[in-house]
Amino acid sequence: MIVSLNDFSTGKYEVHRGMYTDPGLQDYIDKYEKKYLVQLLGADLYGEFMADINLGGGIPTEQRFTDIFDPFEIDYNLEIIYSEGMKEMLIGFIYFEYVKDLTNQITSIGNVVPKGENSENPKTLYSMMYNRYNEACKTYKSVQKRICVNRSDYSGYNGKTKSFVYWL
Repeated sequence: MIVSLNDFSTGKYEVHRGMYTDPGLQDYIDKYEKKYLVQLLGADLYGEFMADINLGGGIPTEQRFTDIFDPFEIDYNLEIIYSEGMKEMLIGFIYFEYVKDLTNQITSIGNVVPKGENSENPKTLYSMMYNRYNEACKTYKSVQKRICVNRSDYSGYNGKTKSFVYWL
């Protein structure tokens, strides 16, 4: 696993954490980390990436994976390809999925929107979850572009299988 519960304890992606919320947040990490990585890399390349991550204790060891995992900026054909790093991307996507679903609660009477006495939910324009999602999307597209530009490094060929990279 790349993302942990502690990544949501402070800073930009801070969410309320406690003994009642941590299991739910962990479920989101487990589901969406894999989903977004498989969509980004394809099934075979994802397998190779995760095998490399497991060898490195959560950090890639192969240069081709380090190149897309770490933050980067590249000038390419009058375009700047900028990535905040795959971990930051995953945290942004998971944050979005988790906070989006907190807006509603399922109760015995159905789907309800919780309301505090001294607060109300922000309008869409002021909701930070969409900003976090958009930032994650920019990194996602930058990683895709880097893979596309260096296609021979990321063909997923490991001697037995060939990977197909999925593009949005």
